[in-house]
This record gives sequence, C-alpha cells and structure tokens, in this order.
Amino acid sequence: MGHGACRDHRFIVVLKSGVSIDGQVGECGAERPLSRFFHCCCVVCPWAASLLRAKGRAGVMETRTSARARRALARLGSARRLSLAAAMLLAVACTPSEPAGELVLASWNIEHLAAGNGAGCRPRTGADFAELRRVADALDADVIALQEVEDERAVARVFDPGRYDILLSGRPERGLGDCRGEPGQARTAQRTGFAIDRARLAALGLTWRALPPLREIGVEGRRWGTRILLEPVAGGAPGRGLELVSLHLKSGCAWGRLDARDLRRAQCRILRRQRGILEQWIDQAAAADTAFVLMGDFNRQLDQPNDDFWRAIDDGEVCQWVPDRALGRRCRSGSARPDSDADLTLANAGVPFPYPYNPEYPYAIDHFVFSGAVARSVVPRSYRAADYDSEPAPSDHHPIRIRLRIH
Repeated sequence: MGHGACRDHRFIVVLKSGVSIDGQVGECGAERPLSRFFHCCCVVCPWAASLLRAKGRAGVMETRTSARARRALARLGSARRLSLAAAMLLAVACTPSEPAGELVLASWNIEHLAAGNGAGCRPRTGADFAELRRVADALDADVIALQEVEDERAVARVFDPGRYDILLSGRPERGLGDCRGEPGQARTAQRTGFAIDRARLAALGLTWRALPPLREIGVEGRRWGTRILLEPVAGGAPGRGLELVSLHLKSGCAWGRLDARDLRRAQCRILRRQRGILEQWIDQAAAADTAFVLMGDFNRQLDQPNDDFWRAIDDGEVCQWVPDRALGRRCRSGSARPDSDADLTLANAGVPFPYPYNPEYPYAIDHFVFSGAVARSVVPRSYRAADYDSEPAPSDHHPIRIRLRIH
C-alpha cells in the first residue's frame, strides 16, 4: 500500500526494535509498505528521520502534519534535543485506508504470573518482569491468549494497558494454599484471559467484545475458559465474526489412554470430563456455524499417535449431548450427524515441537485448534514457537504464534 493513500493526516513513529515492524524512512507517496499496521505516513522532517535512522531504532513518517502534530513538534524545540524517547511520545496511529489482511494470534502460559514482586509460586523481580515485557513485545501479535495469570494487575506488568485491552476470566479464588516445595510462598490464582492490541486490531478493521466465560470447563474448581468475539468495525451480520477461546485444562495427563474403562489417575478423570464438556461446546459452535479458534494450554499432547482426546473432539460430527458423571458429557445415541465445521485442524500437527519437556516425546501441550472454515485461512508455515535467550527461562512454557488471512 502506498503512503500517499492516507485519509488521516497525522504523523507517527514506527518502532523497528522488539516488535519486528518493517518501518522505513521514505518520501510521501512512495509505493513502499510501511509496516503491518501503520500504513499511511511519510517523513516528518529530514533531521528527525536522520537522527533516528542513525540510532538504528526507528523510522519516522508523516503525511501533511495535523495541528496536533505541529503543536507537539513545537514543544520539542530544537531538533538537536530530540531523543528516541521523545520521538516515541509523538507516536499517533494513523487510520489505514484498508485492512492489512493478516491477524496474528499468540498463546502464552506465563507460569504463575503474580502481581507483586516475590509473590506466588514463581517469585519474580523487577528485572524478571522487564524480561517478560521484552518477550511480549517480540511476539508481535494482535491478540494473545494468556494462561496462569493472577489478575489484571499482574498482566499489566507485562502488557501495557496503554496499548492493550486486558480481559480475564472471573474464576473465584478459594483454598489456594501454599506452593508445592516453596515454604512460605502462597499460591496465587491461575486465570485465563486475553491481551488485545487495540491499535493493531483497529488497523485490521476489527473490534472485539467479551463473551460469557466457559465456566463449565472448570471441573471441580479448575480454570475457566475466556471467550471473545472479533468482529468487523462496520458492516457484517451482528454476532458474526471469529470467536477465540483461551483454555487451560487439567495438568498431569499429557499422554496415555483416556477411554480406559478403569481410569485410575485423578488428573486423567478430570481431563476426560473436561474433554466431554469441550466436545459439547465445539458441537454447539459448529452447529451454529460459528468460526472459532481454541488456543492455550491443553496440557495434552494432542498430536501424539492415536491420542484419545484429539480423536474425540475431531470427529467431524455434532451430537445432542447429555450430562455424564464420568465423561462430563455424552453423545445421545443416534444423534450424531456430519458437520464440516466440527472437522478440526490442529496447528503444526505432525511436526516435532522444538522445546518439548522430554525430547523422546517431541509433542506440544500448547495448541491452536481451528474450526473447519477457519483452518483454510491459516497462512501456511506461519506457526512459530518462540525461544528464550535468558536463563532461567521466564516461563516453563514457550509462547506460540500463528497468522490468519482475514481479507
């Protein structure tokens, strides 16, 4: 998209560090892409562009500067006093003339993310939170599904509320107790949720709204699912869009049979009930032609050979479900019928996960699962699992990321 296609004549600073934005210094009207979500800008002034380009940190672009921009520039005074920090304060997102076309999703279990320094079962320092923020920026995602976070205060220490909307499940806190193997450390709540980059979503022509949480998945006090709906800013049928669900299922049953008649492990019995509840939700969504993505920590190696969990949810059928004490939900006999939206796709299935707990079993437990129609929108080979370059690693889970075409 050319910079000359602007409808909103403001200026911005396009950062190149940390978030992988391909901002360039260029002339107004040049037919070069500016970035994934800032499209309509050209050079603010040669001295600013030269200074920031020399620092290797940003490119500055503008269109005809607005009154707001001129006032901000005047307050800066001499060009020689302009610093990178001051330039960042000038950033004003411009309205794109058309959506960028790709939605970037990520999921990250941040391992006992507590709000306070030294709190919870993974005590952290200010430097640890700074490292988490660096990882969050490097994800370069529009919407991030979160797991194992205490509350909004905790998430705000990683995802700046000035940039991100934060939504968490309302799972109540009760009987948390002490951390295992950590005398004197009290457990903090583990919730699911989302961090949503407002400007990036708006640049895609999308907005979001919260949906009722998936409380039923919280078997015996376990974690609820958090649901949001992405919708076009204007146009489209009400209620139509893409539903995202952040999940964190029961740990301790990553492999092995779930359908054994005598299932002894308590963790596996809980996960089996969660599977039935999730199957019912999937079938209801498919029957209603709801496009959806399930994202998060399934605590299950779904792409291991002949996995009971995956085989059950990816059956390509919808059922009438009834409560079942052992299975959570049970398909009513004779009610199953084919539905293409219940034919699911597991991202990166069949490809060894680069950071498994046990290299002999190279399967992920954090996943993206797509409904039938949505799977066709996945950008091929766009799945990534992020590595860490600090020790100790900032979380015991590696973030995952994927791109969807939406236009």
